[in-house]
Amino acid sequence: MKVPVIERAVVVRGLALALSAWVAFAIATLVHVQNAYWAAMPVWVVAQASRGVLLERALFRVVGTLLGAAVGFALLHVPVGPYVQFALLGLWVALNGGLTHVLRGVHGYGALLAGITASIVVVPSVLAPGASLELATARVECTLIGVLVATVITGLATPKSPAQAFFLQIRNLSADAVAYAADVLCHGAPAMGAEKRRILAEVSEVEASARLTLAGSFEGYRRLHDVDSLVVGTLGVMSAAVALRPREPAPAGWTEGLAPRLESVAERLRSEAEPPEEPSPIEPEAGGERLASALARLLEANAALARPLGPSRALPFQRELAVLAPHREWPQAGRTALASGAATFLAAALARGSGSPLVVQAAVGVCIFPLVLGSMALPQRVAPKLLIGVVAGAFVAALYRLLLQPAFPSPPALWWTLAPFLLLGGFLRAHPRTAIAGVDFNMCFLLASQAGATVAASTLDIVGGSAALAAAACVVAGSYILMPRSSVKQAEEAVGVIRRDLLRMVEPDPGEALADWRARGARQILRLSLHLGRAKDLGRRWPKGLLAVLSLGHAIEQLHEIPDAVGGGRKREVFDALRRLVDDPHGTARVMRTQADATPETALREVMLDLAEGLETSAELLNFGRSA
Repeated sequence: MKVPVIERAVVVRGLALALSAWVAFAIATLVHVQNAYWAAMPVWVVAQASRGVLLERALFRVVGTLLGAAVGFALLHVPVGPYVQFALLGLWVALNGGLTHVLRGVHGYGALLAGITASIVVVPSVLAPGASLELATARVECTLIGVLVATVITGLATPKSPAQAFFLQIRNLSADAVAYAADVLCHGAPAMGAEKRRILAEVSEVEASARLTLAGSFEGYRRLHDVDSLVVGTLGVMSAAVALRPREPAPAGWTEGLAPRLESVAERLRSEAEPPEEPSPIEPEAGGERLASALARLLEANAALARPLGPSRALPFQRELAVLAPHREWPQAGRTALASGAATFLAAALARGSGSPLVVQAAVGVCIFPLVLGSMALPQRVAPKLLIGVVAGAFVAALYRLLLQPAFPSPPALWWTLAPFLLLGGFLRAHPRTAIAGVDFNMCFLLASQAGATVAASTLDIVGGSAALAAAACVVAGSYILMPRSSVKQAEEAVGVIRRDLLRMVEPDPGEALADWRARGARQILRLSLHLGRAKDLGRRWPKGLLAVLSLGHAIEQLHEIPDAVGGGRKREVFDALRRLVDDPHGTARVMRTQADATPETALREVMLDLAEGLETSAELLNFGRSA
């Protein structure tokens, strides 16, 4: 019977992973590296779905391991007491834990390994202070062996990054955004609420995965600027359509007349092999400046992504690429830093105070697991899988050490007794349903089995060691499982940044606030959409005004651009009123309309009406989470 393609891929990937781990362990034992089982551990985390991510992950694992080993060795030789050393270790782990949410893409993996490796070097030194150099050296040697073997063997079975498929996906989303704009002009924004949520959620997910998808390629990283520009253009087209209000006098049916042209652009983006390469087909007359500019940016970015890099990629209507602030979760970085740093210090101090090998084993787990879970976007969802993987790996490792390892303590018999377990681990890691738990199963099986260790251990030590590792996972993972889902909190934090940036903009002398809003406004909408899309309980309760808040920011920018001589004292009154845009958006909107009726200057009156509409439409978003 013919094996389905997807199952064949799982089998091939599982075999490649098992073979890589087996070869890495065999090489480490042949060259007599201490703790040879460490060499097989990088295989399970370095292996990735695409070759680019695999290569970058391998590089950053080596860099992070070298840095962490050096720092761990240095900490043990600082002329201070052990508890001060543990405090310094906690600070180092906290720093790297926080960096996992600041350094995006694969780069945060290096910080993760720097924190883990320092803990592995420092914490076991509680029982053997003189062995720190050997531990650090062995850790580095095993990492180099494992990474090299995994890169060579699994790299051959790993496909290239699907860059072209990614570009096509984001191009289709931009076409959906143009079609959304056409429907809004015909039927109004409320009729397309569900479609707006879908597009925003998918654009957010795609943009968040861009650095992983394009990893391992200089061309890919250069394309990220075009991706950012396309995302900004996509959001700009949607928000401009929602906010479009023709200047007076406007031709009858003007907005409806735009719809066929937008629909034509959307169809061409979906169907043509090459995107259209002409400026926006929308005229800026009668108030369509924002829509025309955003559509032009969207078309330019699409055309740029379709062209090869180099001098020939310049487009006849090329403009400056849009700036999109990096996706950095500062609040989550702070929480991860606090949790991982405190757990490391407390675990190391407890291990020092007890002097028990079992407590030391548990302490190592308590140091590692908060870093691993804390680096996740939604650790509460990963924690149950980690717990299952760790407990299963520790249990199987105890059986292996009790039943098989004593009968075959040395190579080559040791290699063959380990092979079936690595094969099982390879299939668990390769199958999509068990991939996450499979990583922790393999890592903890190797850590608890201590395959190749020459020191004899009693049954109590073997069972106790596995139990200690499982207990550490229960404490850490259980804490995350009991925590409330963080998507809602992260969404509220994103709205808080939006409110803060808007208030900075309404100051008479905003400084860098306007430039910051241009870079961060779209980023916060993407961040908010990403978190709301992940929070299933909020899926139908998205706050209104996600796109209107961009129009509000645009109107504030326009207000700053009006010369003081035109607005006079009335312009200052508008800024004074806007300082209450967060506390009372509807009341501020009424003030804007009242003042607009009494304003003779056309430019200032139009901006005030735009501000009023932006405040009214985005009021629900501005108040999102404030009651909590």
